[in-house]
Amino acid sequence: MKNTKAQLCVERKEEVQELRLLRPDSCWSWLVCAASGITTVLNGGIFGSFGLLLSPLMEDFGVTRFDAAWIGSLHLAFGYLLSPLGSYLSDRYSYRFTSALGNLAGMSGFLLASLSSKLWLMYLTYGFMSGCGHITSYNSCSLVVLQYFIKWRSLAVGIVQSSPAIGVLAVTQLTQAWLDEFGWRWAVRGLAGLYFICALCSAVFVPLDHPSEENNWDKDMIMKPPVEQTRRLSLLGNRPFLILLASVAVNHLANYVPIMHIVKHCEQELHISGNKAATLFTYLALASILSRFLFCKLGDLNCLKRIRLYQCGMTISGLCIMCLPLARSFGSLAAIMLVFGLMEGAMLGQLTLLVLECVGRHKINQAWGVMQCFIGMSVSIGPPLAGFMADRLGSYNPTFYTTGAVMIAGTLITSLMAFVKQQPERTEVLLSIGEELLVTEKVSVV
Repeated sequence: MKNTKAQLCVERKEEVQELRLLRPDSCWSWLVCAASGITTVLNGGIFGSFGLLLSPLMEDFGVTRFDAAWIGSLHLAFGYLLSPLGSYLSDRYSYRFTSALGNLAGMSGFLLASLSSKLWLMYLTYGFMSGCGHITSYNSCSLVVLQYFIKWRSLAVGIVQSSPAIGVLAVTQLTQAWLDEFGWRWAVRGLAGLYFICALCSAVFVPLDHPSEENNWDKDMIMKPPVEQTRRLSLLGNRPFLILLASVAVNHLANYVPIMHIVKHCEQELHISGNKAATLFTYLALASILSRFLFCKLGDLNCLKRIRLYQCGMTISGLCIMCLPLARSFGSLAAIMLVFGLMEGAMLGQLTLLVLECVGRHKINQAWGVMQCFIGMSVSIGPPLAGFMADRLGSYNPTFYTTGAVMIAGTLITSLMAFVKQQPERTEVLLSIGEELLVTEKVSVV
């Protein structure tokens, strides 16, 4: 009997320790944040490396730039358009399963792409297969930190969202070294190895044990969110989310236009060499790293609202794009791109937090999948349409003026939020170990 009571006491202590470990804002939460950061660093670098692969692919397959560029376009488009499927898998199974599946799909696609002898096989492997895996992994890492953090949520989101810009700076250098030494096929295999590292990182995404009816917690001490009521709410009836969705979709028609076309604009109209113009991306990336982290933290201030930060940042971004035709020197272009990068965090940095404010924790997966799907459609349309416009008019100046105006118009859409009723705010429980009340049974051992 004494042994039974002693064993029961030990088991209860182990349960309490496990619960402490897997609660939000715990040490395990920061391990999840680190794993998510590493994964997004590698994912961002893998995506940014395609530009380096473009010329070797054109030479090896004997195709035009247009034909080869479709590989990267399909990689991006398929990933975004199938984001709702990844959200369903996260809801149905877990972030760990979805992230591991996405990374394994990305790795398999790259390995098969390195063996491809025909261009259409690259469309299927690098474009479709790896594209779906890439965005599934990225979305899982972006969303899992929302579940693991409450008190330090904005800090964790800032770390994860600033990581892709770091990856673009680091992984592209590694990819270029592989290309110089081994050729594009082994470089792609090296990128497949990075996906394997991401798959290992997903092992720490242990499903979080939130308080529920089955837990032996004092129900009078814990306020539980109306889970079932929240799940019944449809996204179609969430007007703040629909307004944000429309605004972000319109803004993404314009957001990547200067990034895609700034080098050609420099060569064609300012007679600046492509190599020198490419250094503008360094300024953009460094500013983006800072801004994504900064805007996440600024939104925590009581005197500032995240939607106001979004409106301000995107308006300034639109003005920056409209100022590009006025810049006549490399220095002025660098200054504009620096400001543009500093404002990027207003949308890309805090987007998950903006969606969370609109729909709540229990709908975030579904809402994020829909958001990413519309972003994918906008990104697929915006830059090509801008290029077509520049070709027809013979200049990028009208294109940049129009693009900036589109971004400002997309930002103004969020003004409609003042005329709609905000969804009831979801009550979240601060589960920091220092603020929890654990009631354990005292067992006396004689």
